[in-house]
Amino acid sequence: MTWTPALLTDRLGGDEHLVRELIDIFLDEYPALLRAVRASAASGDSAALRRSAHALRGSITNFIDDGPTVTALALERAGEDSRLEDAARLLGQLEREIDALVAAMRTFHGADRCGS
Repeated sequence: MTWTPALLTDRLGGDEHLVRELIDIFLDEYPALLRAVRASAASGDSAALRRSAHALRGSITNFIDDGPTVTALALERAGEDSRLEDAARLLGQLEREIDALVAAMRTFHGADRCGS
């Protein structure tokens, strides 16, 4: 998985200000979305896992088409198919992938702020 701000900037017609706004929104909202996925997986609630993974995937998809998007979809499908035995493994993978995405986003923000 590789995310770069240039990919999103291109998708948004070169509007770097909008890219920064979307990143800020994601950084504010993803922890709660991820907590919901964790809670539903821990409780064994397949329907809640499907819904929470779907919501998180929708947020991630704004930024990247592979990596955490694919893993969130796998979690969503695990919930849909009541395959909770897959949830712990997929959740660990998703957390690592989101950590990498968030690190890249913060690096992008930090590089801009240092140059201002």
